[in-house]
Amino acid sequence: MLVQKLTVVQLLPELEEGGVEGETVDLAIYLARNGHRSIVISGGGRLVKQLEEAGCIHVQWDYIGEKSFRCLQYILKLKKFLIEEKVDVLHLRSRLPAWIGYLSWKLIPEDQRPSLFTTFHGFYSVNSYSCIMTKGQGVVAVSETIREHIQDNYKVDPRKIKLIHGGFDSNKFSPQSVDTARVEKLRQQWLTQHAGKPVIVLPGRLTLWKGQDVLIDALARLSKHDFVCLLVGDREENASFTKKLRERISSLRLHNKVLLVGHCSDMPAALLLADVVVSASSTQPEAFGKVAIEAMAMGKPVIATSHGGSLETVIDGKTGWLIPPLNPEALADALAEALDSPEKCVKLGQDGRLRVLKYFTAKIMCEKTISLYLELHAEKKQTGQKRISVMQLLPELNSGGVERGTLEMGRHLVQNKHSSIVVSGGGRLVEQLESEGSLHVNKSIGSKTPLALLHIWPMRRLMKAHHIDILHLRSRMPAWVGYIAWLSIPKKKRPLLITTFHGFYSVNAYSEIMTKGEGVIAVSNSIKKHINDNYNRSKDVRLVFRGVEIDSFTPSRVSDERVEKLRTAWGVNNDQPIIMLPGRLTRLKGQEIFLKSLLSVRTRGYVAILVGDTEDNPGYTAELMAVIRSNDLQDFVKMVGHCSDMPAAFKIADIVLSTSSLEPEAFGRTTVEAMAMGCPVIVTGHGGSLETVIPGDNGWIVKPSNIQELAAAIDEALNTPQKRLKEIGENNQKRVMENFTASAMCEQTFSFYQELLERQAVSLKK
Repeated sequence: MLVQKLTVVQLLPELEEGGVEGETVDLAIYLARNGHRSIVISGGGRLVKQLEEAGCIHVQWDYIGEKSFRCLQYILKLKKFLIEEKVDVLHLRSRLPAWIGYLSWKLIPEDQRPSLFTTFHGFYSVNSYSCIMTKGQGVVAVSETIREHIQDNYKVDPRKIKLIHGGFDSNKFSPQSVDTARVEKLRQQWLTQHAGKPVIVLPGRLTLWKGQDVLIDALARLSKHDFVCLLVGDREENASFTKKLRERISSLRLHNKVLLVGHCSDMPAALLLADVVVSASSTQPEAFGKVAIEAMAMGKPVIATSHGGSLETVIDGKTGWLIPPLNPEALADALAEALDSPEKCVKLGQDGRLRVLKYFTAKIMCEKTISLYLELHAEKKQTGQKRISVMQLLPELNSGGVERGTLEMGRHLVQNKHSSIVVSGGGRLVEQLESEGSLHVNKSIGSKTPLALLHIWPMRRLMKAHHIDILHLRSRMPAWVGYIAWLSIPKKKRPLLITTFHGFYSVNAYSEIMTKGEGVIAVSNSIKKHINDNYNRSKDVRLVFRGVEIDSFTPSRVSDERVEKLRTAWGVNNDQPIIMLPGRLTRLKGQEIFLKSLLSVRTRGYVAILVGDTEDNPGYTAELMAVIRSNDLQDFVKMVGHCSDMPAAFKIADIVLSTSSLEPEAFGRTTVEAMAMGCPVIVTGHGGSLETVIPGDNGWIVKPSNIQELAAAIDEALNTPQKRLKEIGENNQKRVMENFTASAMCEQTFSFYQELLERQAVSLKK
């Protein structure tokens, strides 16, 4: 399925170090690696190099996080940037830059604004300044605790708030990814005088709320223990607090045990030095607590204060210890237990790593964030776009790929608040069409007689009455009626004309009507080539593969009751292999070749089922019945007629065939529906089947009309071990989900509509 590529701008004060910065960089890099355009605007910092080396764009605005009048210059500058760069998503990550971003965003005309997101990264003081972080169209809370904080303190629609936990880089924070040399380099730098001693590590900015002072007081209570404690964090950033820590260390005579080692650019290696890692946030809880999950990722036990996000990441007694905040005694007790129980620490570390890999990776965080972007972006496009009226024309609505595709497009239009009108000669699918919100107009426009031309003027009136924006022609005779009616409308008032080339029509002037659309949809590359080779048309011919309605064609959605109902109706049991050939009973579908191939199939004990309306083509039905009787096939061949529950039918089948012979399948929708249900398939090697089935991976491909080769493939399929058949079925489901869903088909078709409508609007203004 095609995923829209976005241009995303993230805004924050700087890119030095910390959880906000780390998550910004993780997301930016993930966006770039997945084909999105990833831009970060900040005041710069040591993480910029990493960002740019990964293919992201960094824009440095020196005062974007400065609380002075100088930051105001960026309001108009950002507005211009967002418009010129055609930004789809603006993500605000800190309060002052968020005000700049929000004011810029508000200055842009509403229909041109990017989607706006904010992330609540902390327990900001509750005031009007902090409320800016609730102004996003989507508000991300980095923990359940933060979500509760937002709901308790701000008037925010709870539906806007999305919980997305922070995450760690699982490639970077993995013990196996850190070579010994990196660890030894830090050991030599920090621990040359402390060889063999247990190592306690507290990483984080040197600031009162990170609790380094509480840890120092706790360590003073461990006089009977030998250890070394590393306080990892920039010593220059908060010089006054650093000075207080030094004085406290000195006064407690811990200068040989507690080391202020400064900033570290290799935290994975630093964490590997540790026997236990401490997160001692005191005066304010951690919003999420990235230090804890990074330590757990490196297989280290964690001692954390029992408030804020730590309650969601650390499990007391399972992955570490939870202690009351601002409590040196409790922290000392936990440290003593850790130092006295090295085996327990190893087990806690192992369990912690398993936990964070399951719940807190950067990949999970990024996937959820991008999904949120795409969801809001799609809603924005839907609500902001002009509602259009689409009329589809086809002969009838009984069964078949053209008919089902028409229904799916109608449903998609209605679900997206557009108007859907279908004109046909009626049929069993009309009830479903109307129940899904489309209007059906019954006209015999598929009749291949001069009487069909009587519908030209009524069609013209119908288009005008319903203010049709798009006329979509799906079959040749209705296309002629629609095309002539369309030509009769003044040029500037005509709807956009779309045709879909659904088959390998005979090459003549009659079939050429399907190339007359201002846009032409080809249902496979084979059809696209056919159009170019035979009609010299390549401009505005768009490949849109047909698609399967996954909500219907998924094995788990088909109940056992539905399957048993069909088994009973058809008289088949579940201990016989079932070979199924679904499709209209017509010479083009090759049912007689299938029947004749069964005479050469050596394997016995199977049931062959032909699914298709026996009354639709009575002459050919009689021929098939004669072949069955004359070759004594009646004991293991069943002609079951029309089936209104094909998902259940495919769930019965062990092997599904498509034996189109005289003419290739343009796409082969029935085959793809079978693949979606996990059925191995055998198809003839021409047309669209060559684009849907990969031999050896998804099934078997045989030469068209080759009875012996078809028989050999059936024999091979019937004798393939069940484990391998299951693998083929799973491959088929994966291939359909990635390439051939109805939702992708409808989205791509509608995108083609919009593209041509925009071009038409520009043309009419000239």
